[in-house]
Amino acid sequence: MCASDLGIIYDGQMVSSAAACHLPTMDLIKMRMHHHFYHDLFNRWWNDMNIIADNGVYPELIGGEAWFGKIADTLGEWYVKPDTRYQMITKFDGFV
Repeated sequence: MCASDLGIIYDGQMVSSAAACHLPTMDLIKMRMHHHFYHDLFNRWWNDMNIIADNGVYPELIGGEAWFGKIADTLGEWYVKPDTRYQMITKFDGFV
């Protein structure tokens, strides 16, 4: 994981490891929209690291957002802007 330039995580299980390795990652949460709305009653974020930081440090693609076009757009944006890795690190600086 440390040698990677990015990561794609399903259901947010490995986000803490990605944060420790300063790996830019995105979460794919494949759920139905009513599950998403129920979850939003208690938390604004799905993965633990975003909940701790209370900020959208790691992008979450939930439900209908988790399709190949959105994933490819996000990866393309990170390729064009390599500063994304350092922006994630600075947003998460005091929480790791």
